[in-house]
Amino acid sequence: MSNRYYSELIKIINGILEGKYEKDYLEECLIDTFDCVKIYDSEDELLTDAFFTLTHYASGEEDIDEKEWRFLLDCLLGTREYSISEKMNITTNPPNRQD
Repeated sequence: MSNRYYSELIKIINGILEGKYEKDYLEECLIDTFDCVKIYDSEDELLTDAFFTLTHYASGEEDIDEKEWRFLLDCLLGTREYSISEKMNITTNPPNRQD
């Protein structure tokens, strides 16, 4: 399941970064492409996080920074190891924020 879903997530995230997809399209795509129950029940944290990040973005609940999309994409491609703490660092310390 993960490999097929990873491929789909990679295509979708690339499309978002290239500005190809509207949020309405993404919502339909997620419903048509993924079994959210299987993802929710999955023990694959990257798969679960990437999917739910996409659903929150598509529904308008959250705006996702390009840096977060690139992190998820790198992890899905296997060029970076997934870590929730690293992702949280990216999402809570945006580049324009000064601590």
